[in-house]
Amino acid sequence: MRRDTLGTLYGVGVGPGDPELITRKAARILAEVDRIFYPAETRGGTSFCQRIIAPLGVPEAKCQAIHLGMSRQRSADLHTYDTAVEAMVAELRQGKSVAWITQGDPLFYSTFIHLYERMRRRFPEVPIEIIPGVTSTSAAAAMGGIPVACLEEKVAILPAAYGLEGLAALLNDFATVYLLKVNSVFDQLLDTLRTLPPAVHAFYLERVGTAEARIVTDLESLRGQPLPYFSLVLLRHERHAAQASELQEAG
Repeated sequence: MRRDTLGTLYGVGVGPGDPELITRKAARILAEVDRIFYPAETRGGTSFCQRIIAPLGVPEAKCQAIHLGMSRQRSADLHTYDTAVEAMVAELRQGKSVAWITQGDPLFYSTFIHLYERMRRRFPEVPIEIIPGVTSTSAAAAMGGIPVACLEEKVAILPAAYGLEGLAALLNDFATVYLLKVNSVFDQLLDTLRTLPPAVHAFYLERVGTAEARIVTDLESLRGQPLPYFSLVLLRHERHAAQASELQEAG
């Protein structure tokens, strides 16, 4: 995939963790591009994304890790994003094609968004193509067999670490509420859930799409336990489910 002009940057979603959930297009792009960049944790240098694509047999020689702090305080990562953009542009100017892989979908709470915005602002001439991926929210619902939305129902998706205020009010308007990355505020979330009506059903899911995945319906049993970063809670209001069923029967 070499060319005389600028190469193309691909933002590639590789799904929630199961290599079989990588789309055929994503697998093809990763096989064809000249270089693959991926995010890795600063501590330990591990990369969940790299583990997802390992079964594809991508040569290590064309892969490069970009080490990020992966915390709410992203000030240290801002410089790293700029450095990563410059490294990718250096490859693109040689006519090479480059992919940035990201867990889930590139435009859904992804590291790629930071790079995408910087690339468009600093190097608007670079052609960019985005390859969507299966999100953790879709995979979690499938794992639990939990209907997400039907007919007029609405869905809300919130990053739990940035606040749980107004959760009860949200559940009046939204049939399903996802709370992402709940590990750092889980006990606080449990206290909040105690104030909700019993008609709200809660499901805790972690490491969705991996061999270590699990689902827990007795959330109180997890109080005080260390939980992984890749964790979420799905809240489903029974009232909305009943209304949707009635509308279907009437239709």
